[in-house]
Amino acid sequence: MKETLERYLQTIYSLGSNGQAVKSVDVSRALGVSRPDVFRALKTLKLCGYIEQKPYGKIVLTSKGSCKAEQILKVHKIISDFFVKEIGLTRADAEANAYKIEHILSDTAINKIIELYIDK
Repeated sequence: MKETLERYLQTIYSLGSNGQAVKSVDVSRALGVSRPDVFRALKTLKLCGYIEQKPYGKIVLTSKGSCKAEQILKVHKIISDFFVKEIGLTRADAEANAYKIEHILSDTAINKIIELYIDK
């Protein structure tokens, strides 16, 4: 999945985590992107089976979408925690760096970091 679509999925997951209805305008504001950009991303996420949305209606993650968002957030948390605990970065720096590299690391590299982090 492309980095941009992962950002949309994470944002929808976060916005809807307290049971609130998520609308495209909420996603647009949260990400600082245009409504047409959100429309295009939502269309792709819907075609991939990650979300359901009625025209002009609320956005709901499918079980596939929820699982994917949780996986993305788990990897992000593990990498950012690794940066804080093992490298000594501030939380803000760790979050920013984790976001940047989680999309360029291979699954093998991510799994090695997870193994190293969990084994401690």
